[in-house]
Amino acid sequence: MAPYDKMARYMRLTTLSNGLRVAVDEMPHTRSATVSIYVGAGSRYERDEEAGLSHFLEHMLFKGASRRPTAREISEAIESVGGIHNAATDRELTVYYAKVPHTAALETIDILADMVRDPVMDATELEKERHVILEELASVEDSPGELAGILIDETMWPQQPLGRNVGGTPESVSALPHAAVVAYFARQYTPANMVLSVAGAVENDAVVGAAERWLGEMPARQAGPWFPVRAETAGERVAIREKATEQAHICIAYPTVPLDHPDRFAVDLLSTLLGEGMSSRLFLELREERALVYDVHSYPSEYRDAGSFTIYAGCDPETLAETAEAILEQVEGLLRGIPEGEIQKARTMTRGRIQLRMEDSRAVAGWWGSQYLLLDEALPVDDVADRIDAVTADDLLRIAASLLSRDRAHIAAVGPAGSGTGLEALL
Repeated sequence: MAPYDKMARYMRLTTLSNGLRVAVDEMPHTRSATVSIYVGAGSRYERDEEAGLSHFLEHMLFKGASRRPTAREISEAIESVGGIHNAATDRELTVYYAKVPHTAALETIDILADMVRDPVMDATELEKERHVILEELASVEDSPGELAGILIDETMWPQQPLGRNVGGTPESVSALPHAAVVAYFARQYTPANMVLSVAGAVENDAVVGAAERWLGEMPARQAGPWFPVRAETAGERVAIREKATEQAHICIAYPTVPLDHPDRFAVDLLSTLLGEGMSSRLFLELREERALVYDVHSYPSEYRDAGSFTIYAGCDPETLAETAEAILEQVEGLLRGIPEGEIQKARTMTRGRIQLRMEDSRAVAGWWGSQYLLLDEALPVDDVADRIDAVTADDLLRIAASLLSRDRAHIAAVGPAGSGTGLEALL
């Protein structure tokens, strides 16, 4: 029996004459459609003085566009049909999306296309939104777990865009002028630097026709480049931020492989068996056996030219060093061998979670949009599943030995004064 992969059967990619890529996944069994526009804009495209500019621009595009000149008109156009919409900015991309009843899909293409092609960019609205973004940055200060994640990236990639907080700093956001936001929009929001990805109960020809109508005349031009990662120099591998919290929050991370590296599937599998789910090694040892934590988990991150493997835990400040040592011991335990049954469970779990996500039109649109933007090609679900199944025990041991050794680990912790004592000695 052939593998079940509706995406391989229905997904089609069309490139317009101006370079815009249009990915359409027809899902006739659904009642929804998700329209997503992916743009090559993120913190990796920003100079130091522009920190937070991509995120600032994301906010501004919701303030009004040529055919719906106010924020209210944009939100009402989507919400009036029962839809939801939002956006997100990361290091390498910004995405605008709306999930709507499938009958509203073509109108939604019009709405999002207007935002990314002809936003109002009013100077008065920009100043109002500046205050909103500063409040958003302030809210991060109330989330020590999120702060630990930001701090570990700064430690892994110090003083460069990949390690910078995507939102920038209060100082950089306060200083960004209106002209810089307008110029950055013109620089990055170009057709060849964008992907329109639509998934749901839609027809390819209708979506491509709408894309031609609303975005086909967008002038073609070269987008600005992203800044490559700089090789690590000998520096501090432990960062501690004192904060009056009830828990201490710790991240331990290792540099790994980029998005297009064949070993990334092995890294993903190691994360699954080490720290994803309540049956993972970290959860069973640190929570169930030793009662050191409430939450512990791991996650891989892959970028165009770099990657990381990160483990997060929240614990009593008095047991922070003990918790960190327990995490490092579990990572090193991978080198003693992994039973084939455990590997097979991780394969099945990883494959199954991908398949479950693909029932949602938003996830399907994201699957294609992000891959085409970052890699210029996209693997169907079954191809990814095959590559996960092909990872062997020897592959996992090789990756663990080369990438997850203690001398490559970085530690970041956020917690009350004194809670970070002893962390440096662990490395």
